[in-house]
Amino acid sequence: MHVHTIHSYDGYCTLKEIVKLIKSAGLDGFAITDHDSIEGVKEMEGLSTTGDFIIIPGIEVTTKHGHVLGLGVRELIPKGLPADETVELIKERGGIAVAAHPFWLTGKPGLVHKAKFDAIESFNSRAYFLANRLAYEYAKRNRIPVTAGSDGHAPDEIGLAWTSVNCGRNAEEVLEEIRSGRTKTSGRNFPFLSYAKRGIKKGIISRWRGGGK
Repeated sequence: MHVHTIHSYDGYCTLKEIVKLIKSAGLDGFAITDHDSIEGVKEMEGLSTTGDFIIIPGIEVTTKHGHVLGLGVRELIPKGLPADETVELIKERGGIAVAAHPFWLTGKPGLVHKAKFDAIESFNSRAYFLANRLAYEYAKRNRIPVTAGSDGHAPDEIGLAWTSVNCGRNAEEVLEEIRSGRTKTSGRNFPFLSYAKRGIKKGIISRWRGGGK
């Protein structure tokens, strides 16, 4: 329910590569959630997959208060808006709004209090320490549906976490199960040291490309 393609500024995988990786992980599909972009969704329209494999259109929107997943969305949602306005736009476009990694240490605090979300991402493979536990407990206490996602940007991250539902292999049915709270979440974290090394490397490259500024 949270995968990035090369159409995210920090994504490393093509759409076709992700399909292969997800199938290799034994999963039935995934949601495209590129940062402030629907280019991957546009590409999805022309991709031919066999069997009952599901690709759910979506986006990860950068809001004033944090990141919000719009699952089932095929239209671009403007970035930089308050979280409540973003959530309303997602719902108007027929999608469901999910608070992404709301207790991430490097994120903005208080996202869950800024809007009425359809679901909370209670497990994110790149969220460490107490972040996932806090998200799960908040969702449970407030009776909000939960999802899990790898937040995969690179091949070794994709497929580490998943959301299980009991329905037909159809995107709309999956989204309805999430809305109704009939989900189970599972997964494991991407190794923290590997994540830290990747972050440092990314920072060095960004600084180098910026001329050391």
